[in-house]
Amino acid sequence: MPPKITVKKDYILVEPSAVDFWEIWECIGAAINLPEFPEKNDIWLFHDGPIKLSYVDLYRLKDSIQKYYPENASKNKTAIVVESGIQSAMATFFIQVADGLPFEIRVFTDFKLAEEWVKEH
Repeated sequence: MPPKITVKKDYILVEPSAVDFWEIWECIGAAINLPEFPEKNDIWLFHDGPIKLSYVDLYRLKDSIQKYYPENASKNKTAIVVESGIQSAMATFFIQVADGLPFEIRVFTDFKLAEEWVKEH
């Protein structure tokens, strides 16, 4: 199933169908290739379900983002919205792994709060 990515007025909404390395990797590629990506912040909305993602995979995802991230990008925020404690733990660990990326990442359990945050300037 292709990733569900919606370009909204103020941000890009990315909804992987699973917490799975290959699904997330595909979403990263699809999002980065959007013409709007360099200017718009994004929200990643993860739904509850099995996690097929290891800690090593988080480093591989960071490497992919670094390699393909547009040099001219002005976006500065990525919100990760999670539904479970284990998702929150994985997302928090990813923030530590992703240190040094050219944008801020925060974890939320409330979509509206994530949306407000990415809309702030």
